[in-house]
Amino acid sequence: MAVIVTTTTGHGKSPRKTDSFIVHVIRGTIRVHRHCLCNAPNVALSFSKSPRSFAGVFQMATKELGYVELEWRCPRCRTRNPGTQTTCSGCGAPQPENVQFEAPAGGALVEDREKIARAQSGPDIQCAYCGTRNLATAEVCKQCGADLKQGKAREAGGIVGAFHSRPAPEVNCTTCGTANPATALVCQNCGAPLPRPEATAAAPAPLPAPARRGGNSWWVWAVIALAVGALVWFGALTLRTTELTGTVQDARWVRTIPVEALAPVERSAWRNELPAGVEPLSCRAEVRSVRDSPAPNAREVCGTPYTVDTGTGMGRVVQDCRYEVYDDRCTYTSEEWRVVNVLEHSGAGFEPEWPVFAPEPRQRLGAGRERFQCIIRSDERTFTYEPRTFEQYLQCQPGSQWELEVNGFGALTAAQRQR
Repeated sequence: MAVIVTTTTGHGKSPRKTDSFIVHVIRGTIRVHRHCLCNAPNVALSFSKSPRSFAGVFQMATKELGYVELEWRCPRCRTRNPGTQTTCSGCGAPQPENVQFEAPAGGALVEDREKIARAQSGPDIQCAYCGTRNLATAEVCKQCGADLKQGKAREAGGIVGAFHSRPAPEVNCTTCGTANPATALVCQNCGAPLPRPEATAAAPAPLPAPARRGGNSWWVWAVIALAVGALVWFGALTLRTTELTGTVQDARWVRTIPVEALAPVERSAWRNELPAGVEPLSCRAEVRSVRDSPAPNAREVCGTPYTVDTGTGMGRVVQDCRYEVYDDRCTYTSEEWRVVNVLEHSGAGFEPEWPVFAPEPRQRLGAGRERFQCIIRSDERTFTYEPRTFEQYLQCQPGSQWELEVNGFGALTAAQRQR
């Protein structure tokens, strides 16, 4: 099983970085490899977490593109060798049991049917007696003739790295300096082992000029000081309150009722979910669902190809695909209740009335609202108190005395009738 995991790092104004990783399940172990980074080294991490705990992760279908021959590096002389070659071409040493295969520098898929059949036959078997690599189809060791039932199959299923179809840059021989194709394992001029071609690194960004010390930096501190002072002043005025006594001068009310009417409204729905009897105005194909297997009316969307170790010295090139299923999304017209007018009636006193209105056909009255105001005079200042309920409004009898609380900005924050 392989899934794609995307991570984003960065906070605030710092640059954000998005990485993709391939999560691959290999014999009960979760392995994570960096995905879709052309110039970055492959990253492999192992977790002891059970694959069952990843059951909620979206699983994508795997599409096979072909096979490539991997490489292995001799630990004795550092010579690069073809993956299917069991002895080092530089020093003749046998391929170690724990050798790690690497992705080839070139991006061409193998067309040799014999090598493809070998990759499909299963992991090679390491002889338990002499350590020689044998094909999965062999029954006895080709070197010592021992029964291979006691042998150990090579590790398989690990992700070697991303597959790049474009040609890699040439590699210069470290011995004679001759330029060689990226696929060459030894120098064409002197026969010396060649290192792996390195991806072209991006030019480093120029360092920012050092900030000037001193100068006009004083005004920055002045602005900060002013801002802090303003916040302190604002907080002090907000928290500071003054208690006053006032007399009710007037009591007013306002009542409103919305008038609703049936009006045409444009909506959209999937074709098979259109209301009964509705004719669509227009339809267009949109993604309705995403699946992990081919489906009718689906578009295949695949990620970056990557190479999986088959345990034979060959790599299986695959890519994870999702299938976007399209369906008709249609627009249609339906009638819904919409507010077309708002009736208002206002007055003074304690007998508020609702606006009078006779709805026409295809009209109705909505939920009414009411608002109350209590005008209170204290010395030479007038305050407006708005009771939340009609019961509170009934206390605003003209001439009644009220205790008021006013903040530093002169705004009324609380009001209560004296007992």
